[in-house]
Amino acid sequence: MRSNPESSIPSIKVLLIEDNPGDARLIQEALSDTEQVHFEVKWVDKLDSGIEWVTKDVFDVVLLDLSLPDSHGIETIISLREQAPIVPIVVLTGLDDEQVAMNAVKRGAQDYLIKGQVNPTLIMRSMRYAIERHRLQDELYNLSIIDELTGLYNRRGFFNQTEQLLHTFGEDNKGFYIIVADLDGMKQINDSFGHHIGDLALIDTANMLKETFLNSSIIARMGGDEFIVIIPQKKEEYVDHMIIEQELNTKMKTRLTSFNLSAGRVFYLSISLGASYYNPDDQVTLSELIIQADQRMYTHKKEKMR
Repeated sequence: MRSNPESSIPSIKVLLIEDNPGDARLIQEALSDTEQVHFEVKWVDKLDSGIEWVTKDVFDVVLLDLSLPDSHGIETIISLREQAPIVPIVVLTGLDDEQVAMNAVKRGAQDYLIKGQVNPTLIMRSMRYAIERHRLQDELYNLSIIDELTGLYNRRGFFNQTEQLLHTFGEDNKGFYIIVADLDGMKQINDSFGHHIGDLALIDTANMLKETFLNSSIIARMGGDEFIVIIPQKKEEYVDHMIIEQELNTKMKTRLTSFNLSAGRVFYLSISLGASYYNPDDQVTLSELIIQADQRMYTHKKEKMR
């Protein structure tokens, strides 16, 4: 829900996917009569058209019929959610089937309304509740995948996002680099200055990684002083991950030198990096590649201690 720039009345942008012109007109007229909320309605009569609109524009809610010329039943919800997972969906259909209704909710619909059994007030209330429930669900989900201290993905968020990346990149036969990073001397910082300073060092590390890996898809804190970064392969030609690792360690060293000279911290910030490469054609698991990058990172850490 957003504010209407022309007034103080809240505004809701609705994508109506309905193939019956009469039903569509009734819904549009009903939504235009309310004084509490301004509804901006975009009407399309096919699922394909709805998917096209929802992927190129921003909508607060989708009002969806399950009997369309190009889609029918639960598959309609599944297809829409695959393309627009963050938009709440309210089903408004003539299909009075309790099992279908239950499946619709399981598949991500926020509500299931039967034509002929609802009035404009109920439709409007359902959409507003759907938007609020969806917002709360998003907040809870984000809390479950975000590290509270650094604002990066946590371990669960990392594997969730990487699974999606593997699916996308696997289809295009693309690979990516895996960078494991570790904050050096974390125990000494905690022991010498206290855990609140240790937390500050972790936050500084997270910020340093975000600045260094601006074009990365995923940056996560895996726990403690361990971080991980996924960098998509930019070119068709493969660049050996050892070369990438050397370049990144040099870049990180330069950034850390500048930071330590200007930040005024009581500790010296130091970060070690190790790299590996995911190739969808190789029979090597993500976990194995993370271990490889982790071993490379510890090699660099030991070299600093000599």
